Amino acid sequence: MNETTQGLGSIDRTSEVPYYLQLARLLEQSIDAGSYGPGDRLPGETELCTDYGLARSTVRETLRHLLDQGRIKLVPRRGAFVAERIDPGWRLQGTQGFFEVEVDQHHSVETRVLEATRCVLPDAAAAALELPPASAGFKLARVRSLDGKLALYSINYLLPEVEAVLRASEVITGVGSLNRTLQSAGYATVRARRTVEAVAADEVLATLLGVQTGHPLLLVTSVSWDRDNKPLDFYTSWLRNDIVKVTVEAQAA
Repeated sequence: MNETTQGLGSIDRTSEVPYYLQLARLLEQSIDAGSYGPGDRLPGETELCTDYGLARSTVRETLRHLLDQGRIKLVPRRGAFVAERIDPGWRLQGTQGFFEVEVDQHHSVETRVLEATRCVLPDAAAAALELPPASAGFKLARVRSLDGKLALYSINYLLPEVEAVLRASEVITGVGSLNRTLQSAGYATVRARRTVEAVAADEVLATLLGVQTGHPLLLVTSVSWDRDNKPLDFYTSWLRNDIVKVTVEAQAA
């Protein structure tokens, strides 16, 4: 390794986590540690390919992932540069979950698991997961608090085959990250489609989120796909937007 990458760590060839995600995490850790500040140029594609023994397509997938997460900016013919983190809210167009974003920003996130069970999928969830109506799936319902304040209530409907993975993880106890647990088991999210709409809290949501009935909330609906373009997660989240900052970033194609 040359001097620009020697402190980044190494790729674990025995891990089930895809190489591009491993490299992305190494680069993110280096950015978070201050080794690269806003505006700094990251090592080039050739350097990363050589130092980590990775194919150029893998390195480019890493850079696309970091771009999607808002961690870098790509400048044609110049390379990848660390992005300014002016607006650090949960990015609707990124693939990261609420847990990763807020924890990475040094917030305290507490999770209370309300339900973790095999179920018959609602029609909307079955359709999103491309399964026949009334198919079995796994339901995970949670209330999340940010820095001690009730922030969101979410329901994830997942493929039935991930149940064993989740039951063997800390996700069930409210400690582990769902997204990272799935990635480590080979269910890496590479793209997601999210929609957002304004809704008013009904009595159930008001009780769960500690607000008055009728309080304005943001309803986020999301479908996530893996690298084989197979849907693996469908969720709905009701957010208190007075607690959770949501970021939407636009850029030229």
